[in-house]
Amino acid sequence: MKILHLCLACYYVDGYNYQENNLPRINAEDGHEVQIIASTATFVDNNRIGFTRPGEYLTEYGVPLIRLAYRGTKGGFLSNRIRCYRGLYARIMQFSPDVIMAHGLSFWSLSDVVRYCKSHPGVKFYADTHTDYYTSGTNWLSMNLLHRIYYRNIIQKAIPYLDKLFYITDECKIFSLREYKIPESLMEFYPLGGDCLADEEYNALREKTRKRYGVADGLLFVHAGKIEPMKKTEQLIRAFSNVPGLNAKLVVAGSIDPGMQESIEELIRRDERIVYAGWKSAEELTKLLCGADLYCQPGKVSAIMQNAVCCRCPVMVYPYLCYLDGYNYGNEIFVENEQEVEETFDKISSGQLSLKEYREQSVRCARELLDYHSLAARLYR
Repeated sequence: MKILHLCLACYYVDGYNYQENNLPRINAEDGHEVQIIASTATFVDNNRIGFTRPGEYLTEYGVPLIRLAYRGTKGGFLSNRIRCYRGLYARIMQFSPDVIMAHGLSFWSLSDVVRYCKSHPGVKFYADTHTDYYTSGTNWLSMNLLHRIYYRNIIQKAIPYLDKLFYITDECKIFSLREYKIPESLMEFYPLGGDCLADEEYNALREKTRKRYGVADGLLFVHAGKIEPMKKTEQLIRAFSNVPGLNAKLVVAGSIDPGMQESIEELIRRDERIVYAGWKSAEELTKLLCGADLYCQPGKVSAIMQNAVCCRCPVMVYPYLCYLDGYNYGNEIFVENEQEVEETFDKISSGQLSLKEYREQSVRCARELLDYHSLAARLYR
């Protein structure tokens, strides 16, 4: 089977552990012929959105990747939102896919996908959506002109040819229903996932990581990702430091927003139990999470949460709707503010809260809901 992944309404970032990286990898491992067509937009220095050159190469997993440039000014304000690509239809025809998985539908050249589907009625056309009210349409112009008029019009023309729209959270479903007018009958829950390791590999990685950070009889907490204000890293560190009796280490991993660099580093210097580990590749992050007893995410939604659960971690998260409704496994500790984070750490320190049961539920959640191998196989039917 030929499977085409389109990353034209989103960013494809080489070497990361995002859905766009993992699904093509596993599709290829399962024996399918896979190709990725992506925009030139990507992360630069693991910290900001920038652009790379158009061209063709193999991903680190050996999957062919083609980067297409926008029509119009490279990276201009309008072209970055219109998202019209040079030569997309020819590329689709050349590969002749049996399955198309579009990671997002908000791009002008979706008309080329529709054109291909019209002439190839047997093709399966799937798409996912990561768009919600937290991250999109955050001002009047964006919501009313971009989403309710421009993107809605593009998406409506594609609906007759769409087999399923996969939403990663309930918030994304609500946004698509209200703003893009996509029928609920076309929608299906399709969470971000992770790799579930075999016991032997997991135990080896866990032992190695804990030895590296000098954790013997204590606990290891991890906080990771792009460190910026909505991540609530400063609040997390302060809350941790306010419980000096907690026998634990907190490892902070990721690139830090330059505007927060000084304040974060100062907070870390004050507590010898806190380690800044820098930016981590997908493989390094998996090793770190395998060694952890708790993944701490008191701020914005991040795909690292699902990676952590697949590494058998309980998770401390803000009670977003997607976590309250989508992951009812009892492996989440909900915190709304710095005080509640501190109270959680205090309960762990005093023995009022045991992480063992939360860990067991994370194992169950990963195997039943989040395993990327099962999610990738959904595209085969």
